Amino acid sequence: MQGIIDSHIHAYPAELAVDPVAWAAANGEPYWGGLVAASKLQDWAEPARMLADMDAAGVACCIVQGWYWQRQENCAAMNRWGAALARAHPGRFAALASVQPAAGDRAVDEVCRAFDDGCVGLGELHPAVQGWSLESAVWERIATICVERCQPVCFHATEPVGPDYAGKTETPLADYVALARRFPELKIVLAHWGGGLPFFMMNRWTAKTLRNVYFDTAASPLLYDSRVWAAAVNMAGAEHILYGSDYPLRVYPSRQSMAEMRLLRDEALAKLPEDTIEAVMRGNAQRVFGIA
Repeated sequence: MQGIIDSHIHAYPAELAVDPVAWAAANGEPYWGGLVAASKLQDWAEPARMLADMDAAGVACCIVQGWYWQRQENCAAMNRWGAALARAHPGRFAALASVQPAAGDRAVDEVCRAFDDGCVGLGELHPAVQGWSLESAVWERIATICVERCQPVCFHATEPVGPDYAGKTETPLADYVALARRFPELKIVLAHWGGGLPFFMMNRWTAKTLRNVYFDTAASPLLYDSRVWAAAVNMAGAEHILYGSDYPLRVYPSRQSMAEMRLLRDEALAKLPEDTIEAVMRGNAQRVFGIA
């Protein structure tokens, strides 16, 4: 297998890492500020460290997810930063764009501008946190643009059962199924194993509806034991699984003093069926995000 493609990392400008809570307060992002303040897992990494960690883990390219910012101004600023990061390190990073559909026409305009600037999709979006509906007219316009330009959309997906934790907000999985039914040509990526939605791919009707839906593995060890790799491949099919780490979270908090990429890579390679490794760890991401 050639170099791994990590479909789900996060990266931020240096000023956010200096004092994230103060930045959030000054820029109208209470959810992000509260999440970071409460997290004992959050780490920060500048581009040089990210590249070193990628090299150590055999990761050729990372998809830098945006965040579900509550203000459109922050979406636009972070989109410009992410696109610039990708241009500065061609082939090593590709950026997704953030958008706040509640901003109306400004959101639609920003989606087009971000795609023109080189972003390879939208995400990570979270309608419940951002305060908009998948049935809104503005979102319908944005989804249509994504279909027309063959751009994927990544949504945060929360497991509907299990313990509460900082920032946990419900994401009704039926809403994502309904979206896939309304926009069958829209490439949808549901983060964090899709909140358990791969199980329902064993239903023939659901599998047909979700034929263009993919599930990334971000933060897997924080949510599921290692049996999930083979189980999800068996239920959803390897062609629907995208390797993603959620770096720079410390996803093995008892084993990591700082974030790195090797431990999750090792778990994935050990637990995936051998004939699925190329697709899950690289090939599917190339196809979904249009990476050469």
